Amino acid sequence: MSEAMENVTENIPAGKTGETKAEKFIRLGEYRINKAMDSIGRIENLANRSAYDYTPEQVEAMFSVLESKVAEVKAKFAATKAKENTAFSFGSKTE
Repeated sequence: MSEAMENVTENIPAGKTGETKAEKFIRLGEYRINKAMDSIGRIENLANRSAYDYTPEQVEAMFSVLESKVAEVKAKFAATKAKENTAFSFGSKTE
């Protein structure tokens, strides 16, 4: 498939392309994680002391907000899993 065609199908809902929800998750997950990793990697350029002046407090503030956001997003995935396991049960049934 051509690159132009891939970009067109990226915006089509899963049901219209025959793509499953799992396939869509993988496709979008890979794209978004790679994009995030690239952006985070560019933060490394700010460590260049010959081009930038910064304090340890500024560095801590940057990483604190990044770590907080990652924890927030990770919690969303854990919450989904926890909801699935909230069914009531008396334990094993013996009838």
